[in-house]
Amino acid sequence: MDQKSIQQITKLVTELVRNERKRQFANEQTWRVKNTKLLLKNYDILTEHSKDIDTDIDQYLKDVFSQDDLKIRSIVGYKARTKKMMEYTDLMLQAYHSYASKRDMAVKRRYFVIQNMYINPQKWTFMKIADYFNVSEKTIKRDQKEAIQEFSIFLFGIVSLEEMVG
Repeated sequence: MDQKSIQQITKLVTELVRNERKRQFANEQTWRVKNTKLLLKNYDILTEHSKDIDTDIDQYLKDVFSQDDLKIRSIVGYKARTKKMMEYTDLMLQAYHSYASKRDMAVKRRYFVIQNMYINPQKWTFMKIADYFNVSEKTIKRDQKEAIQEFSIFLFGIVSLEEMVG
């Protein structure tokens, strides 16, 4: 094979690899944002589900169940992981609040949207938030989308940040 053919093949392979990485990157970003939205939508259910869980599973199992009962161990394990996930979520909500409180009004409003549409017991509608801030519902819908993307950075870390910059 001559040098020109090798360069063309190398260029083609490089482009194919780059395109595949971009596709995987986009899928990963979509997955993170979808999971963040799903977590927020089900925040109340997950919080209630994990409310009275003792996360010392081994002690719990010794006191209540036979160590041989793998199904029960698995169920209790899921509940304990849910509790830990919700503790982490609450910690990241606090971090997002701290971040938003030091930023401009748009960022503060996005945090407000997350807090009042998903976290607080009394759920606000797009219209109610729009009236509260004297902006359009379209603005609040955009804020919701951007807030979920921002919050996914708090949940998933630097990889999400790279996705937003890239």
